[in-house]
Amino acid sequence: MDVQKRASEVLKAQQVAVQGLVVTPAMLQAIEKMAGMKATGGRIITTGMGKAGIVATKMSATLASIGLPSFFVSPAEAAHGDVGRVAPEDLVIVFSHSGSTGEVVAMIETLHALNGKQNVVIVIGSADKPKIPASIVVSYGAIQESCIVSKVPSTSTTLMLVIADVLAIAAAESIGLDDSWFKARHPGGAIGHAYKGEKKPSLDGT
Repeated sequence: MDVQKRASEVLKAQQVAVQGLVVTPAMLQAIEKMAGMKATGGRIITTGMGKAGIVATKMSATLASIGLPSFFVSPAEAAHGDVGRVAPEDLVIVFSHSGSTGEVVAMIETLHALNGKQNVVIVIGSADKPKIPASIVVSYGAIQESCIVSKVPSTSTTLMLVIADVLAIAAAESIGLDDSWFKARHPGGAIGHAYKGEKKPSLDGT
């Protein structure tokens, strides 16, 4: 195999998929709901299985770091009590390429039964009409994964990650995200040192 040629093809496939993304009315609805959580005091719960769950975890970390309280709940653990972490006023963002992930369907159905269907649920994936009960569906449509093994999550998780960042950043900026918000949540590391005007110490102490 010509590795350079194949690597370039994989890169191109992902670039084309990202370039095909557009801001949809559903994305704007999602941003509005997310931005509104600061006023209500609710939290943003992210969830998903497998690779989609890793994207969900990253989105939750991003949201928390920019001033929107958030945490990740595993659908696998939800059936063993963790669904109780989600309050009726919380917003739930689900990542599922197929829109029919069994553990996630069960989690949301259980959540609705527990909280009287009060939770707004945003589903991000390829399905326009997911089996996962959804209030808002953010769909990137049918795509082809970039791996020759077509079931390997690759292009799909790239699109999920881009959409997650678009929603999170737009929501936070719409309600006043600025350097002071970010600085308050990053007292350490290179970011914290940069805000203090300090040079981060190197491993050798220089």
